[in-house]
Amino acid sequence: MPKQVDHDERRRHIAEAVLRVAGRHGLDRATLRDVAVEAGISLGAVQHYFRSKDELLRHVIDYTGERVTGRITAGLGDLGETVSARAVLRVMAAEMLPLDARRQAERRVVQAFGVRAADAPHLAEPLREGYHWLHERVAELIGQAQRAGELWPELDAERESIALLAMIEGLAFDILLGVRDPDQAMASVHYHLDRLAVR
Repeated sequence: MPKQVDHDERRRHIAEAVLRVAGRHGLDRATLRDVAVEAGISLGAVQHYFRSKDELLRHVIDYTGERVTGRITAGLGDLGETVSARAVLRVMAAEMLPLDARRQAERRVVQAFGVRAADAPHLAEPLREGYHWLHERVAELIGQAQRAGELWPELDAERESIALLAMIEGLAFDILLGVRDPDQAMASVHYHLDRLAVR
């Protein structure tokens, strides 16, 4: 009887191999052959699921987004039933910043994909869609915090969302470069959110 293959699990297994290779050597080393070796499967098996490196990277971006969202959800569950919008923003920032080896590998993949996407519209579209979705969610959270009296009512939620996400992106790059350590980065996020808070 032929062996049953869980195709979703195989794709996850390959995505994890990409993240491990990228975490150790950077994304340039994550060729399909390198990924196959890391995953312990044949090159043909990788190519069965992903015809090109761009296709593989797009899958890893989607997979990483799902993992980050899952960790944010889990982190919020740890806070209990009543969670403030500011607490949600802090948890979100902590999962988006490369605070450990796992998140550093994810960030390297996302940044490298962004560089490739700058010259390839078909790759840029999922990044744009993801950013717009995230921007809207953060703006909603800021608006929610304003209505709850947590943040100043005169703030422009749309612009504050752009500013917060841009700061997280910049801090993530700083961490990868070694300009700032993870604790300093998170302290900066807390400082920024505290400045927006009604005292």
